[in-house]
This record gives sequence, C-alpha cells and structure tokens, in this order.
Amino acid sequence: MPKRNLTTRIREHILTHINDGLWPCDHKIPSEATIMAEFSASRMTVHRAIKELATEGYIYRERGRGSFVAKRIPRRDLLEISDIAEEITARGGTHFCDLKYLKQENPSPITTHIFGPDQVDSIARSQAIHFENGVPLQLEDRYVNLAVVPDYLDVDFTTTTAHQHLIKTAPLQKAEHQLTAVLPGPEQREFLQIQANEPCLLIKRKTWSGGKLVSYAELLYPGSRYSFGGVFTPDNK
Repeated sequence: MPKRNLTTRIREHILTHINDGLWPCDHKIPSEATIMAEFSASRMTVHRAIKELATEGYIYRERGRGSFVAKRIPRRDLLEISDIAEEITARGGTHFCDLKYLKQENPSPITTHIFGPDQVDSIARSQAIHFENGVPLQLEDRYVNLAVVPDYLDVDFTTTTAHQHLIKTAPLQKAEHQLTAVLPGPEQREFLQIQANEPCLLIKRKTWSGGKLVSYAELLYPGSRYSFGGVFTPDNK
C-alpha cells in the first residue's frame, strides 16, 4: 500500500479516537512503535502522520514522554460572518451573554470618524461578553446606526444577539473587516478574565445594508481560546 494512503489511515485512526472522545484532552496516544506494529508501517510513515496532526493542533509532543491529545481551540473561517451564539451551540457548548453597556452615544470623534457628521446624533453603543460553558470567549464592543435599526436600544440580549437582530432588521449587504493581534487594556482583561500578557485577536468589522453603514464592531478574543483559519482552493480552470 502506498505510504501516503497508509499515513492517511493512521491519521484517521488517531482522529477517530479523539473525535469520539475515547482519547480525551491530555490522553497519551500509543507510541510510534505500537502504531508501527498495528499498521505494519515504517517509523517514517508513523512519524509523518503524528507530525501532521501536531502541526494541525490535534496533538502535542513532549520530549521523552510521548504524544498527547491537545485541547482543541475553537476556530472560525475569517471570511465568514457568523453568530457567536450559534457557533457555540453548534460545537455542543452553552452560550451566555453578559451585557455590560447599552446606551445612545453622545457625538464624539469616534462616532464622527466611523459614521460621518450626519449620523452622530443617532448612534447606539453596546458592550457584551459572550461566554462558552462559563468561560469568556468574546468581548463585543459595537456601535449601531439607530436611523437604520431604531429599536436597537430595546433589544433583550438575553434572548438574542446583536448579530441576530441586525441580520433580521437590516439584512447584510456588505461587510469589511480587519484582523489584528493586540494586548488588551485593564478593563478588557477583567471582562475576559485573562492575564496582562495574554495576547488577543481583534476583529474590526463594518457592515452595510441598503447602502447605509449599519454597524461598527470590535470583537476581541483571547488568543489561547480562539483561532481563525480557512481553506483556499485555487481556480485552475
């Protein structure tokens, strides 16, 4: 059997045990010698399979101890516009939102810069912490154009999210976002329950509907709890 196919079989064998929960986080996987004997594979083939899984974050290796099942960090496609509550539920987790702030904003340099001088008298701001299984996963700081979404200040964020309400009220026409790595400030660290040296991933996102800017959001994620990625398939036609 070609080595590539055998490598794939070994990968699938290990992943099946991980995904089925038979090998939980920090579980030590069988040694390379054991896998070699089970699959009649060479050490190079087994090593390749384990190295690939380690690179992809499924396992981690410790010198002199072996390979272990890694904690899986949630990952989302950067190009997707998704709802945090639906994302958490799809993973089998429990979502909870702690609303920290919901008010109409006074005109400021920030609102003027984002929405322009003609809209600064009708901007709302909300701040919310989204939890997955009791652990803070995302700090959402959002500005919303009340001229487009007039009922935003009346939304019950215990039963819906800002994303869900905006999609329903002002269907998405266009989105623009930027991903950067940042060190959070004291209040952000307190909200996310992280240490001072914990780097975070920050998405700055603008959304439009009907030709009007609806929302500007800064979405902050602890780097140790979340990741972004994606798969690109080139058009070879």
